[in-house]
Amino acid sequence: MSNATEDPTLKDMQYRVVNQLGQGAGSVVFCIADKTRGGKRFALKVVKRQDADDDIYIEQAKTEFEVAQKLKHPAIVRIYDCRLKKSWFKVAGVELLMELVDGKTLDDIDSQEMGQLVLIFIQVASALATMHRRGVYHGDLKPGNIMLTKDGKVKLIDLGTAWIKGRDKNRIQGTPQYIAPETVTERVVDEKTDIYNFGATMYRMFTGRYANQGTPKPGDNARSTKIAAPIQINANIPGTLNETILACIENSPNRRPAGLFEIKAQLEAVAKYMGLSESDIKGSNSEEE
Repeated sequence: MSNATEDPTLKDMQYRVVNQLGQGAGSVVFCIADKTRGGKRFALKVVKRQDADDDIYIEQAKTEFEVAQKLKHPAIVRIYDCRLKKSWFKVAGVELLMELVDGKTLDDIDSQEMGQLVLIFIQVASALATMHRRGVYHGDLKPGNIMLTKDGKVKLIDLGTAWIKGRDKNRIQGTPQYIAPETVTERVVDEKTDIYNFGATMYRMFTGRYANQGTPKPGDNARSTKIAAPIQINANIPGTLNETILACIENSPNRRPAGLFEIKAQLEAVAKYMGLSESDIKGSNSEEE
């Protein structure tokens, strides 16, 4: 299940584990150094099946690899190879060989200037637009799934809950503070639900508050009047940015922007108004300098 021939594969790699990078539900991620490539470093996600409850994590890892093969975008994490570990002809685990992203998630960055956030979200919008053109929807966009590297690159991560158009979808996936109402009520995941996730993520980063105070309730058909406009919380937010965020988190999908291409154009207009360019993005360690 390897990628194109120029990409590294686990079967051809002799590596040593450098350190553990993190641990999530059902998986552990390590930094590894490839002895056959002069010590070049990669990330290795390891998923082990302990019992039937772990089957979901096995499937998510396989989905993450399949989705990554459809996508080539500088702001989407690369996944080079997938190796299934078997025991008695049954899948006992999955290993994903991934691009090492040296940085922090937006959740972990203590402070970020408004202009920097605008530039980051332009990159995220571009990545999501590429996903949607390929018939793939992220399904769980939030600050913890957006990384900023030390050298100022944006990376969209965690593709395990992504949905490929045409596949069966029989369970609700997402994070309550960012999930779209129709995902809860109708189990919908599509371009419009990703737009809602995107807007809720921007709302969180630009205001410090959540657009959703909990999982949206059935019967809601208009944006709650309890949600304060971002500009009411931070008067320095440009009007166009305020309007874009509010449009994205409309409870009615039909009232949201047509697509990420439209949102990206609006954010680019905001960046131009603020006198910013892509080269102005700072690395995740700039706040420590």
